[in-house]
Amino acid sequence: MLNKNIRNIMVSVAGVAVATSAMAEGNSSAKAEVYGEFRSELTRNDDGLATLNEGGKSSATTVLGLSDVKFGFKGKFNEKTSFNLRFDTTSTDSLVDVANATWKASEMVGVTIGRDYVRQGGYSNWDNSFSNVWGDRIQALAFGRNETSLSFHYSPNSTHNVTVQLVNDVMDDAATTDVKEAQYNTSHKQPAALLEYTGEFGSIKPMIQYGQYDSNHSSFFNVGARAKFGATAVTFDYGSHSAFQKVGTSDKAAVANNMTLRAEHEVGSMVPFVWFNSFNVVDKDVNGGTENKTNTTGDFDDNATQISVGSSFKNFGDNWTPYVAYRMTSGKFMPATTEKTGSEGELGLGVTGSF
Repeated sequence: MLNKNIRNIMVSVAGVAVATSAMAEGNSSAKAEVYGEFRSELTRNDDGLATLNEGGKSSATTVLGLSDVKFGFKGKFNEKTSFNLRFDTTSTDSLVDVANATWKASEMVGVTIGRDYVRQGGYSNWDNSFSNVWGDRIQALAFGRNETSLSFHYSPNSTHNVTVQLVNDVMDDAATTDVKEAQYNTSHKQPAALLEYTGEFGSIKPMIQYGQYDSNHSSFFNVGARAKFGATAVTFDYGSHSAFQKVGTSDKAAVANNMTLRAEHEVGSMVPFVWFNSFNVVDKDVNGGTENKTNTTGDFDDNATQISVGSSFKNFGDNWTPYVAYRMTSGKFMPATTEKTGSEGELGLGVTGSF
């Protein structure tokens, strides 16, 4: 598998290099640049859930991992058309992470087509990349982080932007035995439509997202804001995701709610941070009036509280940043007949790099 990925990358790099050279010769406005990102971490995990679910038998682990290695090419075909091609060498899903082109019809109107970021999950999902040292956010998303899409952008000025994005709807494939993502859509009748607004009011940047999917039966929304006051930066998101299904003769929804807050403050070469995320699924209506209040053994799929504290260090410049982070995740479980709170903690020492 690794050899296959390497061959695919080499072929893609050669193709982009040839195409970029041809563009430069035929069009003086064409240009491209290479960029990349990297994250590696030494992680000590206390295996706390095993202590709860397996009768006190925990086995702490210490692992040196390569969390993220991505590189890509971005630039312009001409003055109105730009492109972005990025590979994810650590992904088990798709080697091509991003591949899209954007055409600016005017200063206010643009169109993007290809594999792109899906407008869901707020700023917290935007930031879920190599620089995410505070932890993997537990959340319920309708789509993958990046999907093939068609987006229409309207920017009346430089501080406000509205995007309407069309993506392939989730589908219930009766021919497979996998867990189905859709309850109503059995064929590609129509794409799902998502809406995003981002703005800027001084130091505050709000974001609103709304989307419908599964033949418009299910929906989600997110409201968030990002702000910077001097050396202090704050990000907040609140989202709710209503996934409907047929219960008897009625349509009922399981509702997943997220609230995320992150704050960081630059002190010399240090940037200490604190991060909080809460996740909870309200599924009483789909369970015959009985609310499920506990997680599946070994997983956080119904409720979770996440807290992370740590700091990054700017001693080596902006493109090479060591960090330390302690992350704690807790939730309710039912190991036997009594509801208990279980938690899992980990200490991470790592570094992020970019070029």
